[in-house]
Amino acid sequence: MDMSKDRDKISYGIITVFSVILFFALLSLLTGKGIADDNAYNTYALQADSWRQGRLDLGQDYPWLELAIYDGKYYCSFPPFPSYVLFPLTFLFGSHTPDGLVILLCNIITAIFLYKLAVSMKLSPLAAMLQTFLVMLASNYVFTAIDPSVWFMAQTMCFMLAVLSIYFAYRGKGALSLLFWACSVGCRPMQVLFLPVLVFLLYQSVKRIDSQISWRKAICMYWKWGIPAGAIALSYMLLNYFRFGNILEFGRKYLPEFLTAEYGQFHIHYMKENLKMLFAFPEFTQEGRMVISSMGCLNMFIVSPIFLFAVLILVYAFVKKNYAQAFVGIGIVLLSVLHMTIVVMHRTMGAWHFGNRYSNDLLPWTYLLLCMILSHYPKLVKYQIPFFIWGMGLNIVGTVCVYNGLV
Repeated sequence: MDMSKDRDKISYGIITVFSVILFFALLSLLTGKGIADDNAYNTYALQADSWRQGRLDLGQDYPWLELAIYDGKYYCSFPPFPSYVLFPLTFLFGSHTPDGLVILLCNIITAIFLYKLAVSMKLSPLAAMLQTFLVMLASNYVFTAIDPSVWFMAQTMCFMLAVLSIYFAYRGKGALSLLFWACSVGCRPMQVLFLPVLVFLLYQSVKRIDSQISWRKAICMYWKWGIPAGAIALSYMLLNYFRFGNILEFGRKYLPEFLTAEYGQFHIHYMKENLKMLFAFPEFTQEGRMVISSMGCLNMFIVSPIFLFAVLILVYAFVKKNYAQAFVGIGIVLLSVLHMTIVVMHRTMGAWHFGNRYSNDLLPWTYLLLCMILSHYPKLVKYQIPFFIWGMGLNIVGTVCVYNGLV
């Protein structure tokens, strides 16, 4: 019987990963975004290649890129971790690293560990497969996952790293979990907000070994878990200091658009308009056709219906008085609200894209919420299928239209 279950896990896992590859291969054909394409917005590769040559700046201006200008030199203005990944590749490819292939590998790794996480949390192999599809193929992640341009590479890589950090936290592998979390922060800094979730998962894993252990004793016993993450954080701080004289500044402050903006990069002044975009409903033509936009935002619950499904499942758990799971879910929701509150204080909400891509940074944590609750209510898994159809159809259409310049 156990061997049969193991075979099911493996076969469903293979089907899951193969289906994800097939989906993105078809989307590549529909959009023209191939894995061998040259990446025009390759800021991370340019930065990595500059490091290989012994420089911290990029050596020259690239007018089509968003570069920080400091003391007359041009720098990458994004958090640095993707350049860590590309750095060894520059010894073979220079600044023309195979970024499309890197993104594909990220998607494959993400699919593997999303599936493994769900199975580890006692979901059936079929349910784990459906969960993986819902978050990867039926959310706004679809738009960013096929393009290695600097903005989207950071989000795609962050998604993978956040999933890895959650998986290893649940499995009690603290050093790996915190390491991958630190790497994710180096892609999208506001991932720092979700550290309490990982700490909670790690504490729960420790309590499975010793149910009486206190927080204080756990910290004293396992503080070494934080060393690899600390080393990564230190590398960020040193890089920031040697470039901009500030351990917390990775360059965004020195983008010309923020230097000349009246209210700077973050300000409460931006919230009113950005909140409208965060919850914007679609517009329709007189003929009843939905308008697809490449320079606007679409309600995060519409473009990624996994968020709506998660809210409904959370309410169900609360009504059923499953307070242990519900309160953890509420904690994830509160951290997500804090995350999006900071986002809507930003000067832009993602610029050129389809959907509402800044909300994508919440997807790994929303997936964790769903897995926690659905593991207790497996009969509810089937209700995600309409949400999957809705999200997949909308994001395929929107992605194809925007990348083909049809809007």
